[in-house]
Amino acid sequence: MPPSARGALTALIRRHGAWLMAAGAGLGILAPDLAAAANPALLPLSCLTMFLALLRVEPAAFIAVLRRPGLGIVVIFWILLACPVLVWCLGRLVLPADDVFLRAMTLIAATPGMMSAAAYGVLLGTDVALLTLVGLPTNILAPVILPAVALLLGGGAAIDPVITALRLAVMIGASFGGAFLITALIGRPRIRRAAPAIDTGITLLVAAVGLAVMHGVGPALVAAPGFMTLAILSTLALNLALQATGFAVFGFAILGPVPVQARLSAALVSGNRNMILLLAAISGQGDRPLELIMAAGQLPLYLSPLIVAPLYRRARMRAGD
Repeated sequence: MPPSARGALTALIRRHGAWLMAAGAGLGILAPDLAAAANPALLPLSCLTMFLALLRVEPAAFIAVLRRPGLGIVVIFWILLACPVLVWCLGRLVLPADDVFLRAMTLIAATPGMMSAAAYGVLLGTDVALLTLVGLPTNILAPVILPAVALLLGGGAAIDPVITALRLAVMIGASFGGAFLITALIGRPRIRRAAPAIDTGITLLVAAVGLAVMHGVGPALVAAPGFMTLAILSTLALNLALQATGFAVFGFAILGPVPVQARLSAALVSGNRNMILLLAAISGQGDRPLELIMAAGQLPLYLSPLIVAPLYRRARMRAGD
């Protein structure tokens, strides 16, 4: 393929990245056998996605975030503690305490941000360094936070801390180690020049992850269409509401003026949670309705970028970024 045609194709992929992400998830629902075949590759696909996203993190930006950890600490507190309390309190205004949707929404709000948040940040133009800083401790704390919240809600979440820690170690070690090695071998200037190709790869990988992660959702949608539709709409509404609330909350200059890209990162990680980890935590506990809601809750991760991408772009334009 001529370089000009290749450049046009990669630009097209990046420009329509949100649609491709949604298409990957949609294909996983419409072709359940294909999703089942792709599902075993979910971990390596996720590691590769995170690895490419980390290549796009400028060391200077990450060091700057580490030197001023106050904002990151507040975002972590907001995600793991404030969000589930807020969702529970608001939900109790309209739902009984034992309602499965209230339990599901509260558990989702207590779940750490997805490990691939940095990849989403690259595609949506947020502060990738802040997402990286926030993503690691929130996921490491998941084996403690999720069972505690589930216990308070009256249910058990059988998370094996050792297995969870090993999975996180593989993802973090492979992605960070790979990014460090590649940067040392080829240098930061070459990586900067390769940014369009890296972003194209991230887009395609996120779409592939969307295909793999929809394993089981299509058959569940056929078996219980009404319940699954309500679950998808409810989790999508929660995703968008938490993103809007996160953006608004960090507009208050508690720690001084917060740049719009950092506010967008807080919004992104507020709404998009590690649903794979949560689904694994509650599966096999005999609460099928709760499991179905968590399965449905994976779809908004791939639908919400279609909705928020123009809003994120507008926010950056207003701020002059």
